[in-house]
Amino acid sequence: MARLTLPRLLSDGCVIQRRKSIHIWGWDDAGSEVTASLAGESVTGKCDDKGRFDVYLSAKESGGPYELVVSDDKGESITVKDVMLGIVWLCTGQSNMELPINRVKDKYPELVDIEENKRISTFKIVEETCFDGPYEEHNTGSWKHVSKDTILDFSATAYFFASKLQNMTGQPVGLINASLGGSRASSWMSREMLEGYDELIAETDKYNDEAFRKERMEYNVAKDEKWLGELAAADAGIEGHWDLEDVYDSYWDTITLPTMFTGTPLEGHIGSVWFRRKFDLPKELAGKKARFFFGTMVDSDRVYVNGQLIGETGYQYPPRKYDVPEGLTREKDNVVAIRLSIELGLGRVTPGPGKEYKIFNEDASVNLDGEWKYRIGAKCDPKPPTDFINWNSSGLFNGMTAPCHNFPIDGVIWYQGESNVHEKWDYADLTERMVKGYRDLWKEENLPFIAVQLPNFVIDLDEKENWGEFRLTQNKILSIPSTGLAVTMGLGEDNDLHPVTKKPVGERLALWAAHIKYGYNGEYTGPVALAAATEGDSVKVVLGHADGLCVVDADKGTEIKDFFLEDEEGKLHETEAVLAENAVICKCKDGSKTKFRRVLWCCENTYRGGLVSNVSGIPMSPFKLLIH
Repeated sequence: MARLTLPRLLSDGCVIQRRKSIHIWGWDDAGSEVTASLAGESVTGKCDDKGRFDVYLSAKESGGPYELVVSDDKGESITVKDVMLGIVWLCTGQSNMELPINRVKDKYPELVDIEENKRISTFKIVEETCFDGPYEEHNTGSWKHVSKDTILDFSATAYFFASKLQNMTGQPVGLINASLGGSRASSWMSREMLEGYDELIAETDKYNDEAFRKERMEYNVAKDEKWLGELAAADAGIEGHWDLEDVYDSYWDTITLPTMFTGTPLEGHIGSVWFRRKFDLPKELAGKKARFFFGTMVDSDRVYVNGQLIGETGYQYPPRKYDVPEGLTREKDNVVAIRLSIELGLGRVTPGPGKEYKIFNEDASVNLDGEWKYRIGAKCDPKPPTDFINWNSSGLFNGMTAPCHNFPIDGVIWYQGESNVHEKWDYADLTERMVKGYRDLWKEENLPFIAVQLPNFVIDLDEKENWGEFRLTQNKILSIPSTGLAVTMGLGEDNDLHPVTKKPVGERLALWAAHIKYGYNGEYTGPVALAAATEGDSVKVVLGHADGLCVVDADKGTEIKDFFLEDEEGKLHETEAVLAENAVICKCKDGSKTKFRRVLWCCENTYRGGLVSNVSGIPMSPFKLLIH
């Protein structure tokens, strides 16, 4: 005999979409009669021959908390408590959507002690794939509202989106978080959405073979264990205990950290390398609890202070932020040792703005950048590539997104693209298919779909990864009705794939949502290039959304350096650009009298000068525009 069961999305603390028919579904014995009651209304339906029931309560305004009671004709009953009616958004994409507040808490320390807020809740779905077809129900997930105990696990982008929306609308906000670092657009698309992309569908079919998946998983584990084990066995630093304080390192070579290893004796090194440095501390720090910051490193590290391991990270992306326990340090002759493992010969201790290299507490700080001793522990072959099974086409859609479609939402926010920049697939077409597919899934023709445009980024990019061109492709989403695009140029970090400045990203998404869905009449985007025309020896670019036209300094000054004029042969010419009323006037710096066919703005991986903005503070989106 089956038991009355509800989906995980209909559980304690859930936020149900206002102003849309309320879908209550679940499972019981075939033929059972099931009644759902909420906010004074009841509705009854029967289970089909597979034991599934679907009933609908009438649309309601925001409110709560309520109790949802679902019962059957056998006397079983489920009470879902603390149900809120409000606005619900699906938050999906790759690592910059998944990135939790725990990773940005040093940027936003006020969130650590946040006041409880039951009017913002998230439903986080744990990473899961299925290549056989869409799941009917999630295997993971529960609703959590904002509190000191939960906030660090919220998606940072999604939380700031919700907070801004709540302030603008006064509504309870529910977030369904279906995201995974490294995932591609096709990971989040159904087989039907990918029709015609035969290679991607073949990929789905290939990973639908359970034996093949098992072999791939076993391969991943075995090759990592083998590589790490062989490196450790060969590492003279492990055998010689180079982590300890009293290691004689006077004959070691020296290097200035942070640095890229290109152009140093460590260029191309694959294996382990040890770094050591002595440092003194003021009395405000010595022996006290402290924190150790050391930017990011490629690839994995273990950090020791005075012979004690204080932290380790298994891959390159997270910033190294470790706790130094009380009583470990002293005023004189402390020693920090770092064992860095380099997998592919691209090692570095990441230099550049936004990175900190120090040991500190609230009372004092000591910088650790500068001269370090180093010695190679071992050399080895490159680490074999990992088969990231869960990134393959349709897997995440089937396992995480598909079961959400029974739950009404107000829209989708989408932060993805980093993993598609180097791929051959037409990202604009994939995006259009995805938007249509999600709208079909939720049976809403104009379901809002708001994407994040990739920010500035430089480090690690090769010739196949042109973020400047990719942003132009992302612009094309705006040709689809009821879509938005949050411009983030200036919010990235040229040297980090995971920038920590997430609050304005979420808030820009919220402005678009408020514009599309909630009647917001204020400015929601930066300036928009409308047309370009030759005027004498200059080119005038006419702008919309130009109220309060200005140049903002995003840490590279206020001189406008990112306009270029393209001649008939495709050569780019630098310009002198100045703001005018509702326009930018561009003049070729080299005095060329050639005919120009296009004007370009911010079409490189990063920007070089001030960013053109308006009253919103949001930069103008990159563009290439024909000159008339």
